Amino acid sequence: MYKAGDVVCDYKIIELLAQGGFSQIYKARSPDGSQVILKFPEASLLGDLATYERFRREVSIGQKLNHPAIPRAITFMEGAEGVFLVLEYIEGIPLRTYISEHAPLPLNKVLTLADQLADTIEFLHTNGVFHRDLKPENIIIGPDEKIHILDFGSALLEGSRRVTWRWASNTFGTPDYMAPEQIQGKRGDSRTDVYALGMIVYEMLTGTLPFHGDNALSVMNQHLTAIPASPRKFQPSIPPGVEAVVLKSIRRDTDERYQHVSEFRYDLKHFAELDLSQFNLEPEPAAGGLLTNRQIWVRSLLVFVAFLVIAALLVIAGYLMKHR
Repeated sequence: MYKAGDVVCDYKIIELLAQGGFSQIYKARSPDGSQVILKFPEASLLGDLATYERFRREVSIGQKLNHPAIPRAITFMEGAEGVFLVLEYIEGIPLRTYISEHAPLPLNKVLTLADQLADTIEFLHTNGVFHRDLKPENIIIGPDEKIHILDFGSALLEGSRRVTWRWASNTFGTPDYMAPEQIQGKRGDSRTDVYALGMIVYEMLTGTLPFHGDNALSVMNQHLTAIPASPRKFQPSIPPGVEAVVLKSIRRDTDERYQHVSEFRYDLKHFAELDLSQFNLEPEPAAGGLLTNRQIWVRSLLVFVAFLVIAALLVIAGYLMKHR
């Protein structure tokens, strides 16, 4: 853990911005005087192949993309101090903070932010990049009211190789916004980002999310089995067309969702002109029919066991690194 004033490879630490399960993020000053972000992997994960691959891939993706809403990846540092990323610093407030302070947001504000997000995500997909961890914490609203999408550590570059261990490399995302196919261990694609975008718009419109639970396992199980409540249940003033678009974007079955974010964006822009009879607004059954209590219990147990295995392997990796 670094503190303000520490110098790492000529970068002077200003402050710790965030600390999560995968990384520590600092604001720092670069040798040329500009402010940057330094992103360090959590010490216990330094020996994990999937973590190393995430960091290398994040730089490759950041250097491949050129869009005003995507921070630039400056370099990947590897030396005596360990490995870390140097990223462009973006001024602004997290969308999470904005939602907490203002939700439910006015419809016009939601439509403006959703359109910006869809535009940026469409750019990503056009360039073969799937974010796979879209959430309000990874979105910044700048002083100019423009959005920026951060944290490409979970992103998938189309055609990239798989890391050997399936669960370590593919189960990314945050439970509240995680698509069912991610929970089932699949890699995800454009429809995975559509699902997360739909969840974010749902939350901006209503001030809440469709699924809640005491722990991540409970929320993940609901993504697999539960039916999301109508947004208009929370905010009756939401236009039916907007509700229809949001509910279609978070369908459990990937084939029933918008296949491309451009379709989502178009319908949201033209919500007043939509023929709602073309939308399947009836509750969808769970895959293979409604699950019995035993089937739900078995699925929950499998997800729980997978997380235990991940935790155990990460602990082993950290131990091996310390005793090399």
